[in-house]
Amino acid sequence: METRFELAAWRMVERWLEAGRVRVSACDVRLAREFLEHTGSRVEDVPGLRVRVVNGDGRAQEMTREAAVLIALRQLAARG
Repeated sequence: METRFELAAWRMVERWLEAGRVRVSACDVRLAREFLEHTGSRVEDVPGLRVRVVNGDGRAQEMTREAAVLIALRQLAARG
């Protein structure tokens, strides 16, 4: 385990499954941002509760905060 996100990921997913929907907290977003930055991406806030994620190659994608957390989860799962 290298980041707090790795420790919190299972708790997040359990909470979503129990609720029947994905709803992220400010803490979830903070932890996902920390993880994405740790893995080489840059995360920027943009208006409207959205973020821009810029990967190591410079490719930028604007998305919801929920999508950014899901991207972080996918990257974590891919690391195995």
